Amino acid sequence: MVSQRGRATQLWAFLIALFVIWSIRATIGYRIDESIGSPVARAAYSVTLKFLIWVVPAAAFVSLARSTPAVRYLGIAVWPGRVEWLNCIGVTVVFLFLVTIGETAAGHKTLSLTRLSSLPVSLWLLQLVVSPFLEEVLFRGFVMTECMALMPKGRAMAVTSLLFTAIHLPFWLSHGGMNPATFVNSAGVFFFSLVACWLQTRTGSIWPPTLAHIANNIVSSMLL
Repeated sequence: MVSQRGRATQLWAFLIALFVIWSIRATIGYRIDESIGSPVARAAYSVTLKFLIWVVPAAAFVSLARSTPAVRYLGIAVWPGRVEWLNCIGVTVVFLFLVTIGETAAGHKTLSLTRLSSLPVSLWLLQLVVSPFLEEVLFRGFVMTECMALMPKGRAMAVTSLLFTAIHLPFWLSHGGMNPATFVNSAGVFFFSLVACWLQTRTGSIWPPTLAHIANNIVSSMLL
């Protein structure tokens, strides 16, 4: 049986390695993405790397270090009941409504289907469905579950959300620098993550936060 201290050491060693590898991929390694002419091929390449760097190591870690079937531990094999689904969908709708109101009022944006409808179906699926699922497997399925075993729920949600925000920063900073948009995006990602973490703690499943993530990405794509 691994002690709490040993468990924490294993987790942070895993996360440090993950962040180092992903930072290289999101900065220097992104040149490969930029050399791929086809948007669909570029998205497929990006999703494949995310699967190999985020999901495969997390599943291997769970199997080896926690001696637990990964699909169960990560919440993939857990399907919420009808009442849980209704509660989760309600919270997601309220959150997205508030985001839309805030973006249209303070951000001077408008909702439009133009960008969304212009995407090929394959690109739509890769960017707006598959990628969010992979992100949820790692951060709500793995990181949140690990943090919940080490600290109170509120702190676990905050730590997971900070890490989820931080994983986006290497790309944002290398491509846009430290500017107001980076702060706004970081705040948006952090608050979304809090909602996603809450959904995961209510159900033990990654499917409600995955649905919320997909819906959030779709709404973000519609806000112009």
